[in-house]
Order: sequence, then structure tokens, then C-alpha cells
Amino acid sequence: MKNLLTRGGIEIIAVFIGISGGLWSEKQSELNKIIKSEETALISIKEALVSDSTSVYWIIKSLEKEQENTDLFLKHISKDTVLSEKELNTRMWDLAYFQYLVQDKSIYESQIKNAGKKIVQVDSVSAAISNVYDYLYKHLDNIFIMQKELSTKTVEAFTDAGGYMDSKRFSITNSLNIDQSAMFSSSFQNLKFISQLTFHYDTNFFIKRQYERGLKIISSAIESIETYLDSKK
Repeated sequence: MKNLLTRGGIEIIAVFIGISGGLWSEKQSELNKIIKSEETALISIKEALVSDSTSVYWIIKSLEKEQENTDLFLKHISKDTVLSEKELNTRMWDLAYFQYLVQDKSIYESQIKNAGKKIVQVDSVSAAISNVYDYLYKHLDNIFIMQKELSTKTVEAFTDAGGYMDSKRFSITNSLNIDQSAMFSSSFQNLKFISQLTFHYDTNFFIKRQYERGLKIISSAIESIETYLDSKK
């Protein structure tokens, strides 16, 4: 009888151990899947952020060039420097067009935000990524609108002052025999255009600072991801 009870106890323990082991194995398998999903998502997002940071860097450089062009316009108007017709035309084209950030949020939305469960296990890393995609990029969308409106108003002020932009492919100067140099001289006496140029110059300082701040936030998120991935190796 005693042996029977002992055997039964051993069997119960064995069953318990088997169930516990099975549950542990199942949980471990699920954990491994989460870890793998986390690693895949973070690597993909890091690559996307690196690409975005490169784009933002060149946007900043483009804005610096735009500031230089606007400054030269204002110096030309105030007789502090003399620009040729070709230089004036090229710089006016530069003010009309600008670079902006083309955002791709698909990886973040599919692998993290809309994944149905928490993928990134560390809150600081998750917050750094969310800060970029849910806040910074929305802010930069508004900055893009500001850039667009600024360039549009500058071009409108120029054309309202009697100005036009010549290009190598479609040369108004050559086809219509118009004196573009005289046109620039006349446009630069228009107070509305001069005021808009000054406003363009001042506003671009703010716009550039927003992209510089954005670049720091993106770089910080990249560093956070890299540090976390390195700690798991």
C-alpha cells in the first residue's frame, strides 16, 4: 500500500513537472518570437531613421544655401554687392524651390504602432521612436506647409513687382527679346517684394532651427536603438 501511494505521488509530481515544463517551453517560445519581432522591427526602423536623418541634413544645407541667396539679394538691392543677371536669375530659382522631408511611416505603423501588442520591450527606446513618428514628423509636416507658403508668397511678390524667372530651357529673355536686367532693377524698387525678401530671410532662420532640432531628435532615437541592440548581443 505504501509503495502504491509512493508510486502515485511520483506520478503526480511527474505530471506536474511535465505540465510546468510544457508551459515554460510555450512561454519561452512566445518570448523568443517577441524578441525576434522586436529585433526585426528595430533594425528596420533604424534604417528608416538613418535615411530620414540624411534627408534632414541636406534640407538644412539647402536652407543655409537659401539664406545665402536671400542675403545676396538684399545686399544687391542695398548696393553692398553686385550680382550679374545670370546670378540673380539662378538665385531667384533657388528661392522658388526647396527640399522637404518625404516621410515613410509604414514600417513603424505596421511593425510597432498597429502590431496589436507591445513589440519594443524597453520603454525608453519605445518612447524615443514614438517621439519621432508621433510628434516630430507631425511638427515637420507643419514646417513643410510654412516652407511652401513662404516660397509661394516670395515668388508672388516678385511677379507682382513685374518680375519673371528665366531658365536655360525656356528662355523668356531670348524668345521675347526682353531685357531681364532692367526687369530686375525695376522689381528691386518694389517695397512689397523687398519686405517679402526680408521676411523670407528671417523666417528661414526659424525653419532651419526646427530641422536642426529634428535632426537631433532623430539621431537620439537612432543612438537609443543602437545602444539597446548592442546590449542584447
